[in-house]
Amino acid sequence: MTFKTKYFAIVFVLTILWGGTIKTFAQEIDIKDALIDIEKGEIDKAAEFLKQNYSDSDPSILFLDAVLTKDGKSALNKYVYIIEKFPASRYADAALYRIFTYYYSLGAYNKAERYLDLLKSKYPASPYLRFTNRNLPDSTDEEGEIIEYRYAVQAGAFLKRDNAERLADQLQAEGFECEIINREIGGSIFNIVLAGKFENEKDSRPLLELLENKFSIKGRLIDLDRNR
Repeated sequence: MTFKTKYFAIVFVLTILWGGTIKTFAQEIDIKDALIDIEKGEIDKAAEFLKQNYSDSDPSILFLDAVLTKDGKSALNKYVYIIEKFPASRYADAALYRIFTYYYSLGAYNKAERYLDLLKSKYPASPYLRFTNRNLPDSTDEEGEIIEYRYAVQAGAFLKRDNAERLADQLQAEGFECEIINREIGGSIFNIVLAGKFENEKDSRPLLELLENKFSIKGRLIDLDRNR
């Protein structure tokens, strides 16, 4: 999985507000706080919430379960189950978006396009559509060897784009590949600086040490499988 498309696959799990109103589904448990915990890196707290509230008939809980699932293929199957069994649920469009990004990140562009078309047709008001406004490559290679870059480092989150670009330029000068993505959190758009590409946690240590020692920044390791 390439570094660029892995970054693209980091989904905006907190995007539940649009049109100035909150989507409400009385039959579903509110998992917003658990999603916020995941965003803050408090995975155990979110997992405990899932354990205490688990129900195989609540699509919001099933979505949270999928988000917390480490294995990408297993998470994919759970998202597919949500859109097939609960197409009108609160996070159905988010589940469909995650399926799209899964196949996109693998370079399976034909499959990705099919799910993108489904997202557009079934959920035309979905806020996730604004993150898919890009051209898919004409060809696809779904059988090629894939390098699983599972981790990246979140080096900073800024309201001002200029500040994010300044940090990205500094890190690129140090030899690290960087990308800036937008993430909506609590109604504000943040510019997130992601740096590095790592197959395992230990490979990220030099970058984390550089951030702390040279830039006085406490970087945070991002598990991309959990944030697909």
